[in-house]
Amino acid sequence: MLAPNLTDPWFHRLDSVLRALNQTLQHPEPCAQEKNLGRDDEDEKNAYMYILFVMILFAITVGSLILGYTRSRKEEDKQSDPYRVYIQERVSMI
Repeated sequence: MLAPNLTDPWFHRLDSVLRALNQTLQHPEPCAQEKNLGRDDEDEKNAYMYILFVMILFAITVGSLILGYTRSRKEEDKQSDPYRVYIQERVSMI
């Protein structure tokens, strides 16, 4: 007795999807092609400004995180510096 082929349903689904895609690509668009589909050049300018604003905000956030991290690492290094520890102990002895 042969085992049932489990790939047949997947094959039929893929075939139907590809046929539907092929039909949509071969037929012309149902709506008229207009250059300006309700969009103004002013809207596009605002979109560019919004993207620029988000990029600048992201750069400021990442820059401040990097700067804060490097400063905190410098402070940790200063506290564990052996020469600095020696001077602090010496001043406290006087």
